Amino acid sequence: MKLDYAAMGKRIKRLRREQRLSQERLAELIDVSTPHMSNIENGKTKFSLQVLIDLANALNTTPDVLLLDQMKSQDKTRCMVIEEIDRELSDCTMAQMTLIEESVRNTKKILKSYEKKMNRKEY
Repeated sequence: MKLDYAAMGKRIKRLRREQRLSQERLAELIDVSTPHMSNIENGKTKFSLQVLIDLANALNTTPDVLLLDQMKSQDKTRCMVIEEIDRELSDCTMAQMTLIEESVRNTKKILKSYEKKMNRKEY
């Protein structure tokens, strides 16, 4: 499988702009030159795994979001949902996070129970 650096560059550029970061500032945050950052965003250069991780950290996202087109459809959907949840949780306190975690765990149990019940009715 060949990585689509142009598509990754577009996502990096979009995220950078959404966060109102200049190309120079992002380059500074990940310790690369501004011309190299420009080449990354334009898909003109390949970059290392370390740069991918540094970009994800600087852009407050995950490497899988930047690699999105390289993933299977089901993985893309999961990744997009996780990214949206992460955005929603970004300003939560630890107490809120603990409560949300417990709520998710309970909701999952309820859904599994419901699915089991529905599967029994099919037979």
